[in-house]
Amino acid sequence: MLEITTCIIGTFAFSVLLKVSKQKLIFTTLGGAISAFISYALTQNGNGIFTATFFAMTAICIYSEILARIIKTPANVILLPSTVPLLPGGSLYYTLSCLIHSDKERFAFYAKETVLTGAGIALGAVFVSIIITFIIDIEKAVKKDG
Repeated sequence: MLEITTCIIGTFAFSVLLKVSKQKLIFTTLGGAISAFISYALTQNGNGIFTATFFAMTAICIYSEILARIIKTPANVILLPSTVPLLPGGSLYYTLSCLIHSDKERFAFYAKETVLTGAGIALGAVFVSIIITFIIDIEKAVKKDG
């Protein structure tokens, strides 16, 4: 629970650094809470880092897209700070530290974890983006025909 709390605080602080308006801070912080909770819950239940990150990123992308339409703001305003809990800062640090100290076994472990986390973030965002584009294309086609 401490991990989730620190992720929420970090998301809030990052939102302030990005100069998110005061009215939208609650939404970005909630997005960070969603991503932290999903990622934490999935990893604690035995899922790998890729699966946890992929589903957390998918959830906050959907959250951002829906919220963007409700509060009339770009989805990136909500999405970018909400991804902070998913970023592989720790594993990237340990990857480089192990590289510098020639610890090949730990380097391989942390490098794999960093790449899988990055892939989960990227593929989660692409997955939702494709679905949103598909839905928008269908809406345009229905409006054009109707």
